[in-house]
Amino acid sequence: MAIKRTRKTAPDKAEVKAQPSLLSGMELDILDDIVGYRLRRAQVVVYQDYVRTVGSLDIRPSQFAALTIIGANPGLSQTTLAATMGIDRSGAVILIDALEGKGLASRVPSPTDRRTYAIMLTEKGGKTLAELKQLVAEHDLRITSQLSDAERTQLRDLLHRLYTPQF
Repeated sequence: MAIKRTRKTAPDKAEVKAQPSLLSGMELDILDDIVGYRLRRAQVVVYQDYVRTVGSLDIRPSQFAALTIIGANPGLSQTTLAATMGIDRSGAVILIDALEGKGLASRVPSPTDRRTYAIMLTEKGGKTLAELKQLVAEHDLRITSQLSDAERTQLRDLLHRLYTPQF
């Protein structure tokens, strides 16, 4: 005997308007006090705007970060890139492979250490990075538009303190 399942349908617009906002009446318990929860919620909003802003270029945020670091430090090693980004060396290899696949970066033999490769931007990578920097700067201003310049600076400083080791 087959079980007949009813298909769930989206509520109509009148039903949605009658319901309170999901967050306005929702109890978040301890989540309201957890920095990580609030960071994650903010990160989702930031990521969604980033994708809308640079989506046509098909460059993920981690790829943008890697391009920026490579552009500012031509010839750095995979190990240095990984350490700078706070990721495993294997993650950096995957990231560089993706950038090479898009024609944005290349590995060349290091002039100082025969055991390593130096990472360089290609000409296309330099042009793409210049375009990305402009788009990402606009994106950053847009997502922080509710903050004053002083608050923007304070937020950057506070976030930096969270991921920078204090010895």
